[in-house]
Formats: sequence, C-alpha cells, structure tokens
Amino acid sequence: MNGIARTVFLNKRMGIPNAKRLSMVSALSLCLTICYFYIPTLNIHSDRGLIMLGISLSLFMLMFDVVLGRFVMKAKWSTIFDELNLLKGNLLVPGMVVMAFCPLLSSKI
Repeated sequence: MNGIARTVFLNKRMGIPNAKRLSMVSALSLCLTICYFYIPTLNIHSDRGLIMLGISLSLFMLMFDVVLGRFVMKAKWSTIFDELNLLKGNLLVPGMVVMAFCPLLSSKI
C-alpha cells in the first residue's frame, strides 16, 4: 500500500528518487508503530525471538511484493529485480533489513 501511495501521490510531485526515500521513511515509521502496539500481545520477550519475528516479517513482505508484482501486476522479472537493485537507487532491500529490527526496536521503546 505504501508503494501504491508513493506512485500515485508522490512520484510526479517529488520525482521518483525523492519519493522513494520519503516512502521508505514512512513505511518504516508505520512498521515501527504497528510493532509498538502489537508486539506486547505476542508475548515474545527475548531479543532473539523478536529478531526472528522481524526477519519473518521482512521475508513475508518481500515475497508479497514479488508475487504482487509478478502475478497481479504482470511485471517482468527484470523489472522486479530492478526494484531490488540498490545501485539503481531502489531502497527496498535496505528497508527490509531495517524492518527486520522493528520488533526489537519497538520493544525497547
């Protein structure tokens, strides 16, 4: 949803590179907020468990993006792999790495 909002509302106004940067900040803020409210209900108290949860969430989001792009939006594999390419200014992979630590970070707040 964050990527769709970025594409619809920000890309033309800010330019794609700036929109992607802002979108990463908003996505990670949203993830941190959700984790802050829901992590206590999961009763995970170890740092290792929180990191494993974060890695699981990141992998799920990555697979969701790939499946949505390939099978729903009919994107070519080359387009999908370009979205994962940091050298082209795409921040999906670093965002997923940071997202993996959101549950741990939210529990420390």
